This record gives sequence, C-alpha cells and structure tokens, in this order.
Amino acid sequence: MFSFLFLFFFFLGMKNRILISTLVVLAVVALVFFFWKTSKESTGGEEVSEKERSLSSQKDPTMDPGGADQEGFLDDGASRQILLDRYLEWAEYPPNSRPASNLMVDIANPNFVESSPDYLFDPGAKDPNGSVCLFQPQTWAVIGMKDALLVTLECRDKERNRLKISIDSHQVFREWEGQKFGTVSADVNDNGSDGDAVRGDNIYTFSWRPRNSDWGQMSLQTEITYGPENKKAKLFTAFFSSPQPAGEFTGVFNDSVQDGSLSVKAVVQVYKKGKYHIEANLKDSKSGELIGYSVFDGELKAGTQEVEFIFFGKVLRDKDFDGPYSISGLRGHRVNLPIDPDWFSQGEEGLRKIQAAKTTEPDRELLLPYKEEFKTKPYQVETFSKAKWDSREKQDRIRVLQGI
Repeated sequence: MFSFLFLFFFFLGMKNRILISTLVVLAVVALVFFFWKTSKESTGGEEVSEKERSLSSQKDPTMDPGGADQEGFLDDGASRQILLDRYLEWAEYPPNSRPASNLMVDIANPNFVESSPDYLFDPGAKDPNGSVCLFQPQTWAVIGMKDALLVTLECRDKERNRLKISIDSHQVFREWEGQKFGTVSADVNDNGSDGDAVRGDNIYTFSWRPRNSDWGQMSLQTEITYGPENKKAKLFTAFFSSPQPAGEFTGVFNDSVQDGSLSVKAVVQVYKKGKYHIEANLKDSKSGELIGYSVFDGELKAGTQEVEFIFFGKVLRDKDFDGPYSISGLRGHRVNLPIDPDWFSQGEEGLRKIQAAKTTEPDRELLLPYKEEFKTKPYQVETFSKAKWDSREKQDRIRVLQGI
C-alpha cells in the first residue's frame, strides 16, 4: 500500500506534494484505527480499569510494605488528600468482601493461569525467528494424587499456522531454594488418549501425577524438534503440586441474611489443623456475571466444620442483581509459614523466634477445589444494606491519613 502511494506521488510531481502527504497521513490513520478496532473486538472491546482492579483488591491502596514511609503511607508522591480520597473509595467495602467482574480472569477463573508464549530463536540469533510455542498447564496446581495435571504444547509459524512438532525429551522437576530435583516423569502423546483432545492435531498433551514427596513449586522441561527445517528448541513451564490436600468441601451449604449482608456457610472437612485462607465467588445465577468474592482467614481444627463467607451488602446493591445467586470457585489453602503471627507481639522473645525460624517446607497446602456451584435462596437485592463499610480499623486509618 505504501509503495503504491510512493509511486503515485512520484508521477504526479511536486505540485501535488500536499495532497499526497495528506493521503499518506489518512492511510496511516486508517490502518492504525483498523488494527485498534480489530484488537478491541478480539478482546470483547473491554478492559479492566485501574480503578476497578483497585476496588477488587483486598489490599489497602494507600499502603505498600515494600515502598511505604514510617507512617505506612504509599511513597508514590501523592498528597495526603489524594491518599485519603483513594482510601475512602476503596474502603466502601470491607477487605474480606470485594466486588469483581468476569473480566478479572484471575478471580473469575482462579484455577487457571495463562502462560506466556515462548518466541523461538535460531542458534546464535539475537532476534526471534517468527515461530512461537505455548506450553500451557490446564490448571495452576495439581491437588491430590487422584487427578492428573494436563499440560498442552503447540507451536505456530510466523503466519500462525500450526507447526508439526516431535517431543525429543521431557523431565519434571521439584524446585526448592534455587535447586531442581528430578521426579516421576510425565506421559505425553498426540493420539487422542489420556487427556489429549484430538488425535494427530500437533497439540501434544503431557499427563502427570505427583508422588507424596512432590510438594511445592514444580517445572516441566521439554526438548522438541519443530517445523519443516527440523529446528530444535527447549521449553519450560511451571505449576504447583500439593499431593496431600489440606481438606475438601463437602458440598453442604447454608445461606441467610446477616446484618444486611449475604452469609454463606460451607461445611469443610479439614485434614490438618492450622490457619486457613479460603475464597469463594458470588455470581448472578441467571447471567453468570461475577458479582464479587469473599475471603475467610482463620484457624480451623481437624474435622468437619463450617466456614462462613460474608458477601457485603453494598457489593450486591451496587451490582444490582436479584437472587438466587451462585457460589462458585471455592478454593483455599492451609498457611504453612514458619513464623507464628503471635510472635510479633511477644517482644524480644518473639523477635528471637522470628530470627531463628527456618523454612523447611513449601508455604501452603491446598484444599481440593469445589468444582460444582451452590445456588442460594431467591433474594430481592433491596434486602441487602447499601451502607458503606465502617469499623474501628477504618476510622483509625482515616485519622492517620488526615494527620490527626
């Protein structure tokens, strides 16, 4: 297109310089608009705004442990009033119950983490050769030893046509403190069995089950031959393994209105006592639109017990969906840190314990995720309170931000 415009400009001569320049500019603008529009359409035309992402987060946006001053202010150059306004907007909802949307894929689909594509290089080359591979675990973690983790691998050329590949070698590693330890191998095939979707489509599927010792961060490495020129590449992907689940959801639920919010109690079979972090999503049961999520943080004893999720009333009122609602995406873990939070209040003795603590195990044991959905009773959204969250914690933070 640009070559045509150049020749057109040459033959018309200098007197039409302005006209041709204008045409070139218009052509560039048209192309930019076309690619922008195509890109927006390919993503549904919507993106998560910075404000939406902040409101969905449990983290106070005015605090940053890695970049805060002595008073706990986020050190980003913002004035006290800006920080206060930012906090008041975020603190309309409590930290344990936040709004969310389907665009927030890490919340809407918490068991899946999208891998980044690998751009392939020829030996000695500084720039990629145009081919690309995607090495994608189907879940971010394998939990228990009953279900296998599936990992797919496909490669495409510069025109994004799928390439023929062959698997030369592969190995699973357990990673700990910068070291890799080989473990049981994965099975791999492209014959439509053992989790592979379609026979002979050049999408290979690796299937792997952990042993008892395969706890923590894992990686899968493979060496392949790809394309008509039989080029070589080495690829890596990562996932988490928790072969001994910390517990599981029984499928027993109960819901009610408590102080203007929706309370959902889930019965959990806990295998190991400890401090637990558990999350649950709330969706409109008719449209599937994600309304928000709730977090439980607390001590649980071994055995069967209830865990309560509070979905704050204002979250439901702001989304404006009548019930029934669906509870989904239940997930969580037992916190396995070597430091007891109570030590921070034990003075010098607690400080000695913290300094002597040594991590010898991964930081979490996962609960088996609940793959079904629970539907609540029907509710009118007006049943829930539209009042903003308030607490002593919130008022204390406001006073700090105001400099009182």
